[in-house]
Amino acid sequence: MNNKEVAIRIFKTQIKKYLKEISLIFLFVIITAITTALTAWLLDPAIKKIFIEKNETMLVLIPIAIVITFLLKSLSIFIVRMTTIKVAFKVLKNIQVLMTGKILISDLSHLIEKHSGKFISNFSNDTRVLLATIMAFSLSLVKESFTLIALLCVMFYQDWQLSLVAITMIPIAAYASKHIGKKMQKAALENLDAFGNFTKFLSEILKGTSVIQIYQREKEELKKFTEVIDLRLKKEKKVEQTRHRAGPIMETINSIAIALVILFAGYRSIQGAMEIGQFVSFLSALMLAYQPIKALAGINLTIQEGLTAAKRIYTIIDQSNQVTNDDNLPNLNISSGEIVFDKVNFSYPDGTVALKDLSFKISGKTSAALVGLSGSGKTTILSLIPRFYHLDNGGIQIDKQNINKIQLKSLRKNISLVSQDIVLFDDTVKANIGYGNITATDNDIIEAAKKAAADSFIKNLKIGYDTIIGEAGVKLSGGQKQRLSIARAILKNSPIILLDEATSALDTESEKYVQDAIENLIKDKTTLIIAHRLSTIKNVDKIFVIEDGKVIEEGSHDQLVENSIIYKKLYDQQNLDN
Repeated sequence: MNNKEVAIRIFKTQIKKYLKEISLIFLFVIITAITTALTAWLLDPAIKKIFIEKNETMLVLIPIAIVITFLLKSLSIFIVRMTTIKVAFKVLKNIQVLMTGKILISDLSHLIEKHSGKFISNFSNDTRVLLATIMAFSLSLVKESFTLIALLCVMFYQDWQLSLVAITMIPIAAYASKHIGKKMQKAALENLDAFGNFTKFLSEILKGTSVIQIYQREKEELKKFTEVIDLRLKKEKKVEQTRHRAGPIMETINSIAIALVILFAGYRSIQGAMEIGQFVSFLSALMLAYQPIKALAGINLTIQEGLTAAKRIYTIIDQSNQVTNDDNLPNLNISSGEIVFDKVNFSYPDGTVALKDLSFKISGKTSAALVGLSGSGKTTILSLIPRFYHLDNGGIQIDKQNINKIQLKSLRKNISLVSQDIVLFDDTVKANIGYGNITATDNDIIEAAKKAAADSFIKNLKIGYDTIIGEAGVKLSGGQKQRLSIARAILKNSPIILLDEATSALDTESEKYVQDAIENLIKDKTTLIIAHRLSTIKNVDKIFVIEDGKVIEEGSHDQLVENSIIYKKLYDQQNLDN
């Protein structure tokens, strides 16, 4: 999108919603412009009637008129500002909600390509810049434009010839503003990118503090972050320097215009063709007129910066998804929960081949496990079942229904995922478990916690189920966090369970608790498990050995120990390690 298209889009999709407020802004902007022009015009009768004609009545009336004019102007400016702030923040909220909504439904392939810190930059810095642009447009661009028009009317009313001399410099000012605006657009883009890198690096430092400290890399990280800060400030300084270039240029143009007017007016005055009051009024209007011209040059730079930010924002909002919900498709009907992979080929967006002609079947209400070396494709298989990624080649069926041809929300409603990367929110224990079922009662939550072997440790927390667990559950142990995630899945009570190395990072005691919780979770469910510890999957109904994105062997634990060279080697190695 070019700048014009972005501006039109912002108006049509956001600003246009608030036509009532916009109309109010325009009304009082016009009043502001008229009162500003009236201030300059009043100088002519003030000089004529008071200083030349010595009119005592006007000595009282004109000062009163000036006070009323200024009061009306101040009130109008106040109303314009308050209304603009109201509209601007509504637009800001709308855009941030749109961005959030888009991210929540985005394909994982889009999200993993961009660092979370850069998304934070889009939400914080880009929207802040756009907010400043919207406010500048209403508070300054419209107001200054109408003010300039009103003052030009006063000037032409006083002396059209002199006015033509004065406005000769306006095209030069406009050209200078346009030229600097192009530089601002480039500088703004570089500044926004630098701020994105800043938030990215800050995010990594906050998440990796323990690793940084244990490896004693504080100095190195501080040095790298200092360089990031230096780059960010360098780009921000460039934006501000570009912004302030307009000031000296506009002042120079202003001074040349005033000099030409004085020269021309002085000559006409000597010829007796111009009165002093008329000249003072004209000169006042001229000097007031160049304030809007100067302001408009600055606003142009702000608008260029804001449109650059808007383009980055709309890149997120306009990102097309391959995985979408279609309400016209049928719901998934679960009978047993049988899962079939049929000649599935899958590559990630960067071209990495993950699965090759993969076919296997998990019977309904049975348990199956995927084993294999890291990078063999196990997690990819799990991610394709709830359609975190779009599948182009081959098919995945649940109870003979192609998952690409059923409603996405219906598919995911019937699946629970428990991962080694536990996702918990900075909220209460109750809220984190209740996330699995929005309609769950307190008793339902407690019952799920009991089945997940979590109720006992929850009761020992400071305020039990109402305890805030901190960011990512930082106040809990690994085993406690995992049991909460299992309780959440139990509460959801979906017929298909996906377990991604749910016990890989746990100690022996925690693993026992979690294994008991998993037994309660997967009872009478179709379950697919990724397991690092083969001892945890001895009792599953079927094990699939994955290598280079293919199933190379399958069978029960005992069958594979006896017949599979690869599985027996993995199993024996783990027994030796233990």
